[in-house]
Amino acid sequence: MGKAAKLYNSLNTQQRQFYREKTLSTTMKVKQWIAFLSKVSTLDKLGDGKIKLLSGLGAICIVLGVISIFVAAFSEVYEIFIATGVLIIAGIVLLLMRRKALKQDINNYLRQFFMPVLNVIKDKAGEEAKLSASLDFRNPRKALEPVRSKVGTRDQKLYSPTYIMSRVSLKDGTLLEFVVKDDIKDLNWKKRSASGKTKFKRKTKFVHQCFIKMTLPKAEYAWNETQVEGIEVADHNDHYQVKAKILIKKIGGHVLHVKAFFETIQAIYELFQPLNPTAKASTVRDDSEEFDDSLMLVPYVWYGGYFDQYDYDSFEYSDTGEMIMEDESANVFDS
Repeated sequence: MGKAAKLYNSLNTQQRQFYREKTLSTTMKVKQWIAFLSKVSTLDKLGDGKIKLLSGLGAICIVLGVISIFVAAFSEVYEIFIATGVLIIAGIVLLLMRRKALKQDINNYLRQFFMPVLNVIKDKAGEEAKLSASLDFRNPRKALEPVRSKVGTRDQKLYSPTYIMSRVSLKDGTLLEFVVKDDIKDLNWKKRSASGKTKFKRKTKFVHQCFIKMTLPKAEYAWNETQVEGIEVADHNDHYQVKAKILIKKIGGHVLHVKAFFETIQAIYELFQPLNPTAKASTVRDDSEEFDDSLMLVPYVWYGGYFDQYDYDSFEYSDTGEMIMEDESANVFDS
């Protein structure tokens, strides 16, 4: 907890405001985005650990307290009731602390999706590239009013948060725009068993969605005329416009796996032939021996297949970069 407090005290005014409000809409250089968000992301990781710890300790205290009631009753050692009271009170206090910590919690789409994307875009667009984004990492169930409906015999609450809207121009001249959102369906219903008992059931379904739009210049690419399901290519005068949609249904929480985002972009690039591939064709070693690199076409290759769960928290926060925000909106999918 001391590390979290120290990190929070190091935040500037704008970072603290974002940490409290969890929303932001602006344009900054990629390196400024990373510098601005990385401390907050690390602070959120520490907060998630705190919530998990408080949940576990609170539950243990209450369970031990309930067990001690039966132990005291059967053993007739009534002094145990003192420990019972202490355990239950401690459990309640810990769970109240957990509730307070949950109010500060930032949606995991910041730490597990947007930060990895930013660190890859830093290579694909350059750290000086301007990136526009509208972010909303609030708790959807607290921030949004649900759409209520009846699905068969079940009562449904539907929340449709949009977490990220962003656009950036890459090194190859491609304009990348993407939107990340969820449909969260909370289902509640009653079920009567054969013995006549009524049980209350609950289930949550997530539909993770990502809409990707890429505008590729014809000066850099030639379309190979291949049609792929889920990817729409339109031929315009001086560019190709490509749209793709990721749709993943899951039971329970989590976020859209960032690997699905990278793999979709890679699938789009595989429909095109680069006309001006960039590669280090001749690199000189220290011993003056020349060799050819494998053609690492830097703007054209996205390593979605290698970006797995263990990579989510591998980015340490950075103090570099100016915190100057520009008054531009993120007009994603405006056409």
